[in-house]
Amino acid sequence: KTQVVVDAVAVDEAKANAAAQEANAMAAGVEAELAEAMPALESALAALDTLTSKDISEIKAMKTPPAPVKLVLSGVCILKGLAPARVKDTDSGKMVEDYWPAATKMIA
Repeated sequence: KTQVVVDAVAVDEAKANAAAQEANAMAAGVEAELAEAMPALESALAALDTLTSKDISEIKAMKTPPAPVKLVLSGVCILKGLAPARVKDTDSGKMVEDYWPAATKMIA
């Protein structure tokens, strides 16, 4: 009876060791990806420090912003869970989601 318990523990230990090795391998991969992404994050945070209230006012005053500005603020709206407005696309005539009205309210 003792041998059965010892065998069961050995099987569980082998499974746990295999899972631990897999977790360590995943952790090493994630650490490498994080190390690659951190400089971009730090650069983005440094760029945010250069924004002034004049820059924000300039963005708020735009009726039709440049595509990169619209893209970034759309992403921010999505991350914040803000709902887009449904507007008619001037090119296709179809209804599309437009985050610009939500973005202007957000930065107001």
